[in-house]
Amino acid sequence: MSNFVLDDFDREIIRLLQKDGRMPFLTIANELGLAEGTVRRRVAKLLDEGLVQIVGIADPFKVGLSTVAVVGLKVERGKIETIASELSALSEVRYVALCTGNYDLVIEVVVSSNDELLTFLVDTLSAIKGISNTGTSIVLKVAKQDLAWDIQS
Repeated sequence: MSNFVLDDFDREIIRLLQKDGRMPFLTIANELGLAEGTVRRRVAKLLDEGLVQIVGIADPFKVGLSTVAVVGLKVERGKIETIASELSALSEVRYVALCTGNYDLVIEVVVSSNDELLTFLVDTLSAIKGISNTGTSIVLKVAKQDLAWDIQS
């Protein structure tokens, strides 16, 4: 793990990139009173350190993936990390979280139809050893999806 320490300029750069990941470095520099080269180097460092990622995120409902489900999984305790890794490798799974509460793992599954979801739940998940129980909720509509949060000092 890196010992990289964020300063106020780094936090502001992240805040601006969270608003618009394609914001030009010159715009960020002008907003913060920095040189464009300074912003470019800082963004490169943030990317290199893994503190930020700049990606395009498609709306699954608008690109033909009309079935989105949240699946909670109860798993054998000694296999949580292994199962999380196996799930992470599946193209249908876009989110994997280790949790407390009713489920040990929660995943988000994105597929093109309810039939594909059925195949995933019955065939794909049953092939993974150590999953003892699942609970599935279909996402009808996403009311909010925000991948940005406030970076504290």
